[in-house]
Amino acid sequence: MKVFFSSKNYFTSALMWVIAIGLLIVVFIKKPDAQEPSIYIFYAIMITIILALIWILLDTKYILKENKIFYNSGPFRGTIDIKNIRKIQHHSGIIVPVTFKPALNTKGLIIHYNSFDDIYISPKQEDLFLKELLKVNPNIEII
Repeated sequence: MKVFFSSKNYFTSALMWVIAIGLLIVVFIKKPDAQEPSIYIFYAIMITIILALIWILLDTKYILKENKIFYNSGPFRGTIDIKNIRKIQHHSGIIVPVTFKPALNTKGLIIHYNSFDDIYISPKQEDLFLKELLKVNPNIEII
């Protein structure tokens, strides 16, 4: 089992921390009013968002185990069979042309697998990550 943590773009990380801290400040500034029971729903939603942001910041990683990639990004988790990977593209830029992005950087990899699936990830040790994938599936096309 090999664990690869996500590389972090300072702007993205700082923005997520600012949002989390800003929401936390809003929660503490808003005083509960016994007349408004809906305030507790507000608190629950805000605290859930804050915890999810912090969880994503602290727990975005990719695990290679048993010929599979297990990706974790806070509450978002999944598995990709390495044998089903068709190609991997290097990508750099703010706009990433995929829907699902469990990554914290604007420089990373777009993995195309199965017939039409793709995902964007950003392992810190990109070269080592690719070597490990190619050991399992040497037919992966690297672009």
